[in-house]
Amino acid sequence: MAVLLGAVLGATLLLPAATAQADQDKSNVRATTTSTAPLASGESAWVAVSWTADQTVHDWSTTVTAPAGVAVAYPTTRGGGDTSLYGSATLVGATTDFTAFRLAVPHAQRTSFPVTVTSTYSRCGDNGQCKDQGIGNDGRTGSVTVTVTVPVGPAAGPPFTQDTTRVSITAGSDGFQQLSFTGGQADLADFRVQVGALPAGLEVAYPGGRTASSPAGGSGLPGRRTDQVGLRLVATGLAPGTYTLPLSISWTAAHPTTTNGTVTLVVN
Repeated sequence: MAVLLGAVLGATLLLPAATAQADQDKSNVRATTTSTAPLASGESAWVAVSWTADQTVHDWSTTVTAPAGVAVAYPTTRGGGDTSLYGSATLVGATTDFTAFRLAVPHAQRTSFPVTVTSTYSRCGDNGQCKDQGIGNDGRTGSVTVTVTVPVGPAAGPPFTQDTTRVSITAGSDGFQQLSFTGGQADLADFRVQVGALPAGLEVAYPGGRTASSPAGGSGLPGRRTDQVGLRLVATGLAPGTYTLPLSISWTAAHPTTTNGTVTLVVN
């Protein structure tokens, strides 16, 4: 009897250790990215972090915490609250996949900064599989948190490109014309276009009775996006011919800036 009791107690004492061993996360999920692609001051762009694992995990979800002033956005396909893997929500063991998220870097940010990336996952698919493996519901989830550096440098190239340099109207007409602009690498806030001195017989009006025209999609011109500003050209007293209209183009990036441009007006 004493021998039997000792054997039972010994088995009982071994059970917690066995359970703890079964509950270990052996997937070895880890990031292979230590630094994202570089961004420019004032730029909004998608960046990615790559992941790998020794064993397959499921139900992948990633969230990102950035320093104050840096905005984080996720794909709208998941509701905008997190991001998952590119291929699916499953990271197959011994393969690599990535998570993507969008960062908006303020113009005042001139140096690299860290972001904290946290990913959660399920280690064995549905509850039935977990029970089959003896893990139980408490052992089916895992989590990994890494810090990734986002390099930051100055924006390259012009702040914007004026795509529309020539418009044609009919003599005596009165209607809106659209001038197209494409943003450079960085986002521009409060983007406005105003026409300067006018030839005799021409009047210009702006949408909403304002004193200048802003992009149709909003007050700013996002980086690498194309938008249009509307100008109402009242040419009821303008003779046919070719005219050069001066433009005053202003925006705010690191600070308010104004530059000059032109558009050629052809009156038929």
